[in-house]
Amino acid sequence: MSEVENKPVEAAVEPVVEKVEEAKPEEAVAAPAATEEAAVEEEQKHTPEEVLKQVEFYFSDTNLPKDKFLWRTVQSNEQGWVSINTIAGFNRMKKFRPISFIVDSLKKSELLEVSENGEMLKRKTPILEPKENEKTLRFQKSVYIKGFGEETETIRDEIENWLAQYGPTNEVRLRRDDDKKFKSSVFVEFKNLEDAQKFLEITPKPKFNDAELLIMSKPAYVEMKAQNSNFGGDKQNNYKRKKFNGFKSQKRQRRD
Repeated sequence: MSEVENKPVEAAVEPVVEKVEEAKPEEAVAAPAATEEAAVEEEQKHTPEEVLKQVEFYFSDTNLPKDKFLWRTVQSNEQGWVSINTIAGFNRMKKFRPISFIVDSLKKSELLEVSENGEMLKRKTPILEPKENEKTLRFQKSVYIKGFGEETETIRDEIENWLAQYGPTNEVRLRRDDDKKFKSSVFVEFKNLEDAQKFLEITPKPKFNDAELLIMSKPAYVEMKAQNSNFGGDKQNNYKRKKFNGFKSQKRQRRD
């Protein structure tokens, strides 16, 4: 009797062991498949035009001389090459994946050139310091806007999309205090002086998400700041660190 009763117990143990052992390889293969699937889904969310717009802005005449890290990275290479992986690591680029999607998108650029191995990129033409009349024009077609509220993860995109209805822009720069906190205001450089003037002449003034905005030309804002040192802050705000200027930095290095 005891021998007959023991046999079913042995038979019941074997399939349990087999199931546990078979489960491991299935779990191991599932992870890469999911990762690959996620990368494809992420790519489908965005267009090559979005990638081009962002990266061409980084290397633009407007932004590059103000971007300390990118300027020095460009200058550190004799031909101005920058690793695409470096650019892909920027906060606003992390949503674009896989890296191959970024590379393929950049190959369509008229401003930038991608290396043969697809790992580096650079401007097709070297950046030149703007002449005085060009600096004046950029200043004149720039606008100050305040009243955007607290910063959110999407605030920059929201502002850029909102501004698009008033004309193309070269730059939308979020203003921050010394602690990097968003000051609820931006400087906008329109591509064309006419669009900047039309925007300033709109009556009643445009609203952002139903919020009232303070809008004026950048020259008017600078003049107001000069006349009233307390406008938008206390007197300490007049003694801030100078912002980075790539051309001035380059001249200092040559002198040294």
